[in-house]
Amino acid sequence: MKTEKQFMRRSRHWLLAGVVLMAGTVGPTSCSEYDLDEETPAGWGASIYSWLDDQGDYTNTVQIIRDLNYTNVLGKTGSKTLFVADDAAFGRFYANNTWGVRSYKDLTESQKKMLLFGNMLDNSMQLNSLSSVEGPIEGECMRRFASNSPYDSIMVLDSEHMPDNRYWKPYREAGKIVCMGDNSTVPLIHFVEKMLEMKRITNDDYNFLYNHTTDRKPGDASVNGVQVEQPNIKCSNGFIHRMAEVVTPLPNMAEIIARKENVSQFNSLLERFCAPYWVGEEMNVRYNDMYGTSDSLFQKRFFSQKSQKGENLNLTPANTPVSGQLLFDPEWNAYYAGNNDLGGNVAMERDMAVMMVPSNKAMDEYWNTGAGRVLKDYYGSWDNVPDNVVAKLINNNMLTSFISSVPSKFEDILNDANDPMGVTVESVDSVWLGCNGAVYLTDCVYSPTAYVSVSFPALINETMNILNWGIEQLQYNVYLNSLNSYYSFFLPTNHAMLEYIDPCSYGKNKTQLYRFHYDPTKPESDRVWAGIFNYDIETGEVLDSIGRASTDQVKNRLNDILNTHIVIGNVEDGKTYYRTKGGTEIRVNNVAAGVGGMTVEGSYQINEGRPLVVADIYDQTEKGNGKTYILDGAPIMGTRHTVRDVLASQEEYSAFLDLLDGTGLIEQIHLNRNACGGDNISTFNTYHYTVYVPTNESIRALQQQGKLPTWEQVEAWEEAGLTAEKTRDSLAIVDFVKYHLQDNALFIGATAESGDYETALINPETGRFHRLTSKLDENGIVIRDEAGNTRHVLISNERLYNRMAREYQYDGIDKTQAGRIETTSSAVVHLIDQPLLIKN
Repeated sequence: MKTEKQFMRRSRHWLLAGVVLMAGTVGPTSCSEYDLDEETPAGWGASIYSWLDDQGDYTNTVQIIRDLNYTNVLGKTGSKTLFVADDAAFGRFYANNTWGVRSYKDLTESQKKMLLFGNMLDNSMQLNSLSSVEGPIEGECMRRFASNSPYDSIMVLDSEHMPDNRYWKPYREAGKIVCMGDNSTVPLIHFVEKMLEMKRITNDDYNFLYNHTTDRKPGDASVNGVQVEQPNIKCSNGFIHRMAEVVTPLPNMAEIIARKENVSQFNSLLERFCAPYWVGEEMNVRYNDMYGTSDSLFQKRFFSQKSQKGENLNLTPANTPVSGQLLFDPEWNAYYAGNNDLGGNVAMERDMAVMMVPSNKAMDEYWNTGAGRVLKDYYGSWDNVPDNVVAKLINNNMLTSFISSVPSKFEDILNDANDPMGVTVESVDSVWLGCNGAVYLTDCVYSPTAYVSVSFPALINETMNILNWGIEQLQYNVYLNSLNSYYSFFLPTNHAMLEYIDPCSYGKNKTQLYRFHYDPTKPESDRVWAGIFNYDIETGEVLDSIGRASTDQVKNRLNDILNTHIVIGNVEDGKTYYRTKGGTEIRVNNVAAGVGGMTVEGSYQINEGRPLVVADIYDQTEKGNGKTYILDGAPIMGTRHTVRDVLASQEEYSAFLDLLDGTGLIEQIHLNRNACGGDNISTFNTYHYTVYVPTNESIRALQQQGKLPTWEQVEAWEEAGLTAEKTRDSLAIVDFVKYHLQDNALFIGATAESGDYETALINPETGRFHRLTSKLDENGIVIRDEAGNTRHVLISNERLYNRMAREYQYDGIDKTQAGRIETTSSAVVHLIDQPLLIKN
């Protein structure tokens, strides 16, 4: 690889510009109150050109103005601001610069344009006004477009200086390409007191940004890192600000990284994501007219979620989907954070970006002995690591806001899991400032938590990319990447995702099966699709195809799948039942048997299916956040059985079922106009519940004692026309049933817990729900009611406790036309020895 100096010497081959295309950007604060067309206001001095020419020690700048035929513009009234250096500063520039220029005669026309137009603003601005954006609002602006043109720095790249990836290969083989880095103007960066104060950037921060070569004092100002020595020289057509040194345009972050030998490893990964894009007919014609050529003009762009104009760049130059994207395009000169909803260039002016780039030494340590070792062990070499995996690493080191990423705010920098990243001043070796952001050279690699997360197997293994797509699209990556929790993640393979029974079909005449597929040739947002088939749930036979699910339906089902496959906690702690993120319960057995023996079941597998065998286990506990259990047969699924279905399945529940059926608590359409998948309980609402069912004998004994009415008695009151008695006894039965419906599902075999839990019954005197005091431990469940009675879950017959139910609500009021799951509730049913009472 060539050195930076050698690279810059090649810039002598830059094309000479023949015509200047002035950027038409107008800054927010200027002397526009003056009509400076032809007349000079009283009290104003000479023109910018005349003042420079009269001083005698700005001969370099004066000659540049003459050579570029700009004397008339700067010699008459108008509205310009110029940042200039005297001849002594030019002498120092010629003695030491990266352009390979040793005297004025060495300057190319393109370089002259960069020195003049790159240091000029197209309006008249005093120094303090530089910090103002439209409004004017002071203290908000840190950079603004100069008068230069994208055509000023077009290069003819030879093979040696092109990125080494498949998109550039044809041009590398051809030997050259005419290319601009970015088709936007290069901004100037200016740090003035008001902006630094408003953005809470301290003097120590400033000195850090300039590698402690400065000792900033209050009131100091700089442009592109060069100190302003004499501000606000008033001329008839604007202002001159004399600079301590020659100011040169700053390269963008991508250009900086590409030119630094000591970050070549990171750059090789970064440049996987760039390609040459034709600039389009209009720009190409203008370029050829300017230079008298017939070349095709390209620009270098990076596949990114945010590129030029803030738009997503997710297609290659051949209009095929990309295999990975960066957070933003580091080649984009006009990068801005957030949304450009303020209009104009205001968003660009307020902020820029930061990239943390590890040295080659840091990359070697990361790969061989650090967190990157997991990649080395799996892939063998960086060349084998897929783009979507590499993108995770790069994106974790891309910070979208410079203002929020200076040393005084390091503790607030978050990683890809929204946890503190732990950036320190000591870890940053040096800083390179670019026109669109700062590059922090680091002596360590800030590894993405995705590499040590339980979701990592889905990221790296193509046989699991359906769930990986769901994780990314539904933003479960932030959740699963958190290192503050321990997760047990059950991960179905693509093969397992061919066997997903659709819960939306539980309310239809025929059960349906989703078969998910992954298509890498589609754009990222549409890569997973699903075919829908009729399905015989009794025989397991897949019947006729009835079409394809919409992308919304695919995401809706994947959301439900992810919710039921994530457990917060360790499923190898000796228990049997575990609650998932979605509030459902799963059963885990044979943990000691490990791969090929350990099993997991959802409520569908428990009620109607068979246990799912764990096909593989990824242990991420050492540096990560849990274990991943691979399922290859089918995903964990929810039962079609509602609470009423469970009650109807066992004679021992029949007395309680008779009471429930008359209460009006069973619904087919919820109050929110959502159709139900079956006979749902109306008091359930997107949560998990316990249903305590007293034995038939205990309920009948209560009725015989006259403490609980029967529905026959209620009917008798109705026939006799005794409305008050009918209402009294009806409410008594409803209240009795509601008091047996408890918030929080308690499973025997789950982690012990106890507390006062609300029931579905409201106390009209207090407006609060009546409670039960329940205790779950290794011996079972004991319940104490408000009357002071102690009841027990009966565990002699396993068919009568830990019975699972799940109740679905769908979109719309017609369950036969349901397209998406709107919400679900889950419940466990236990037989108890005696009824629960508010009072005896």
